[in-house]
Amino acid sequence: MRSFAQELGRRLRRPGRWTLRARLVVAAVALTAVALVLSNVVGLSLLRNYLVARLDDQLDATASPATTGLVMLPEQGLPFPMSGSTEKGRIQIQVSEKEIVQQMIGDRRFYLFTSDGKLAAEIRGALPNRPELGSFDEIQRGKPYTVPGTDGPSWRVKAMELPGGEIVVVAASLAEIEATQRWLMAIDAAVMAVVLLLLGLAAAALVRLGMRPLTRMEETAAQITEGDFSRRVPETAPHTEPGRLGVAMNVMLDRVESEIAARIESEARMRRFLADASHELRTPLTSVQGFAELYRRGGTPPGPPMDETMRRIEDEATRMGLLVNDLLVLAHLDEERPLDTHPVDLLEIAVETVRDARARLPERRIRLTGLGSALSPVMVLGDDARLRQVAANLVTNALVHTPPDAEITVRVGAGRATASPAAAVGDATHQLMGVLEVCDTGPGIPEDHAPRVFERLYRVSQSRSRAEGGAGLGLAIVAGIVRAHDGRVELATSQGDGATSQGDGATSREDVGTSREDHATSQGDLASSREDVATSQREGAVFRVLLPLVDSEVPPR
Repeated sequence: MRSFAQELGRRLRRPGRWTLRARLVVAAVALTAVALVLSNVVGLSLLRNYLVARLDDQLDATASPATTGLVMLPEQGLPFPMSGSTEKGRIQIQVSEKEIVQQMIGDRRFYLFTSDGKLAAEIRGALPNRPELGSFDEIQRGKPYTVPGTDGPSWRVKAMELPGGEIVVVAASLAEIEATQRWLMAIDAAVMAVVLLLLGLAAAALVRLGMRPLTRMEETAAQITEGDFSRRVPETAPHTEPGRLGVAMNVMLDRVESEIAARIESEARMRRFLADASHELRTPLTSVQGFAELYRRGGTPPGPPMDETMRRIEDEATRMGLLVNDLLVLAHLDEERPLDTHPVDLLEIAVETVRDARARLPERRIRLTGLGSALSPVMVLGDDARLRQVAANLVTNALVHTPPDAEITVRVGAGRATASPAAAVGDATHQLMGVLEVCDTGPGIPEDHAPRVFERLYRVSQSRSRAEGGAGLGLAIVAGIVRAHDGRVELATSQGDGATSQGDGATSREDVGTSREDHATSQGDLASSREDVATSQREGAVFRVLLPLVDSEVPPR
C-alpha cells in the first residue's frame, strides 16, 4: 500500500508523465469542478443578497415606528376599537414608548443615543453576541449596513434619527443567514463531490472507449517493431479522427512494407549481381593466369603451341574487356547521364543492323519486314548510337540463343503497348509509338525465366541452345537504354515456338504475325521470297521496343 501511495504521489507530482487517457479524464473533471464551484459561488452570493435584502426590509419595518411613534395596523379585524386617522384602509394610531420597545424585542437589539452621542438605552435580545457599532460618529444614518459581531455572526444595522435629534439603532443578527449559507455550502460540496466522482468514472469509461482505436494502433505498432510488417490497423469509422489516422497509418505501412520488400529485393539482386560479376570475371582471369603459368613453366615452346596460348590469353582478355565495357555502360545509364537525342530513323538502324548480322553470319536467315504495313521510315527521338546498340544487342541475343536453322525477323513500324507481356520494362502508354521488333523461331523462353530476362547477369537455362555463351548483360543494357529514352521494352514468348523482342511504343501479338512482305534495300541483300515468309509462321520470343515518335515536321539528322 505504501509503495502504491508513493507511486501515485510521484505521478501526481509529475503530470508531464501522465498518459493521454489520464490527462483527458483529469481535464474533464477539473473543468467540471471549476464550473460547479463558480455556479455554487454565484448561487450562494445571490441567495445571501436576497436574504439580506429581506432582512433590510424587516429592519425598515422595525425602525419605522421608532422614528415616527406611529404603528400602521389593518382597519379590519382589530380586537378593540381605536381612535386615530385612517389612510387607505389602514388606521394610524398613537402608541406608547413601551409598545415601541415591544415591537423591537426579539433576536434584535435596540440602541437609543442622545443627540450628543451618549447611549441612553439598550434593549438586548436572546443572543449573547452583539454588534460592534464603533463610535457615535461612525454610525451610518438611514442606510442598512453590516458590522461584525463581538463573538459570533455578523449583524445588520440600520440607524434612524428621531425628530428630537436622538438616534435609534436597530441591529438584526445574520446568524440564520450565515447558518443557511454554511448548510448550503456543505450540501453543494457533497453533491459536487458525488457529481465529480460519477463524472470521473464516466469520463474514464468514455475516454477508454474513444481511445480504443489508438490502443489498437499501439498494439499494431508494437507487433510491427517485433518484425511483423504484415500487421495493419483494424478499420474504424473513416469520418472520425482515429479512423482517418488508422487509414493514413495503413497507407504508410503499405508503402513501408513495399519499400522494405523492394530494398530486400534490391539487396538480393545486388548480391546476385556481385556474385555473377565475380564469377564472370574470375573465369577469364583464371584462364589467363593458367596460360601464363603454363608459359612460365615452359609448357608452351616457341611455335604453334605458344601462338595458341597467346591467342587464348587474348580471347580471354577480350572477353573481360567486353564484360567491363558492358558494366560501364550500365553504370552510366544508372547515373542518368544526358543523352544526345535527336530525330532518328528506326528503319535505317534496322537495315544496317540486319546487314551487319548477315555479314558476320551469312549462313543464318535474317529478314527485315514492315510491322503491319510496307516498310517506311519511322522517326523517333533518341540517341542514335544507343539505339543502334539496342538493335544490335537484340539481334545478337536472337542469333546466340537460337539454333542455326532458326529464322530471325526484324520488323519496323508504329504500334501500341501490349496489354499483358511476359516481361516489360518501362511505363505502358496508350499513345502510338515507334516500334522495333526482333523475333525468332527458336525454342522460346520458359515461363519461370521470362520475367527476369532483363535483369543483369541473368541467364536462361541451357534448354535454349546457343553457339557461344554471353555474360547476361545484353538485355539489361537494352532495358536501361530504352528506359532512359522514356520508352518501353517488352517480351512476348511461347516456349517451344520461338521468341520475339520488340523495341517500340506498343504492338499486339497480331501485329507481330502480320505483314510478311519482303523489303528490298538498295543493296538488294535484304530481299526475301514468298517461300521464306511462309516458312516463318511460328515465333518463339518477340522482343519489342517502343519509343516516342517525332512530329512529322521535325527533319531527321
